[in-house]
Amino acid sequence: MNFKSWLNKMEAQAYKDAKYIETHMGKVHYTDIGEGEVILHSHGSPAGADIGPLFFSDFARKEGCRIITPSRPGFLATPASFGETIEAQADFFKAMLDALGIEKVFMHAWSGGGPPAIKFAMKYPECVKGLILYCAVSHRWVHKITKFEKMLLSDRGLWIMWNLGQVFKESFRKKSAKELGVDYEYVKQSPDRLHLLDKFFEMTAPPSLRNPGSFNDIRMYSEMDSFDFSKITVPTLILFSPSDNQLPVSNGDVPAKEIREDLVEYFRFTHGGHMPMIDKEATEVDRVIADFIKQHA
Repeated sequence: MNFKSWLNKMEAQAYKDAKYIETHMGKVHYTDIGEGEVILHSHGSPAGADIGPLFFSDFARKEGCRIITPSRPGFLATPASFGETIEAQADFFKAMLDALGIEKVFMHAWSGGGPPAIKFAMKYPECVKGLILYCAVSHRWVHKITKFEKMLLSDRGLWIMWNLGQVFKESFRKKSAKELGVDYEYVKQSPDRLHLLDKFFEMTAPPSLRNPGSFNDIRMYSEMDSFDFSKITVPTLILFSPSDNQLPVSNGDVPAKEIREDLVEYFRFTHGGHMPMIDKEATEVDRVIADFIKQHA
């Protein structure tokens, strides 16, 4: 596929389920799926609002949840100026809920979405029924961009990788699985799991629409102070695996140790790495989250 056609395809895909709402900060891009208990999802980087329908629609349908995923500042159509600090992004989430007329949510964070979600739960506990840290950054993260990632951070680079991936599909799938820490031999047994693995590339496209947020995350998280997790006052569920090849397991261990014992639950799963919804313990991970939501709804 030529570059222009690919770019148009990726942009259309990124905005396929787009919604927009005016907040006191300005217009925010988001997606909104399902009905029931409201989960506000803080996505990772590089990603955006499109990740909600892509990766969590099955959970929303099966568990009767409504999952709202705003593009964090600097991702897709949400201006970077809305959240140049972790605290500003916590305020961004509050502005989003105010505009939607929603008082309380379950705050769910995946990967680089962790710090703003943690800060939101600390600053606005009256808005949080429960905090779910799903393979999420929870402490200082100094990330050195790899050669592989450099390709993913330019439109033409990712276009080349995408086209190569159409030719050498098996090799690229194995590479993606290794990056995430998931069991490829298990994943390839299911077309649905393979489909989500293939979306690992596409959820970063086009990079030009996501890079401002990604680079802001890298800057913020390399400079951030440690959270005082003793100040967490809301029920918290932490899910993390030592098989995660994107983040060290200390991102699960540290908050699990420091949050008040009667408020924290830690599910340290074995298989699933950074994308547990496609690996062997996916059903168990979903069950733990669903039980937590039912308990604190």
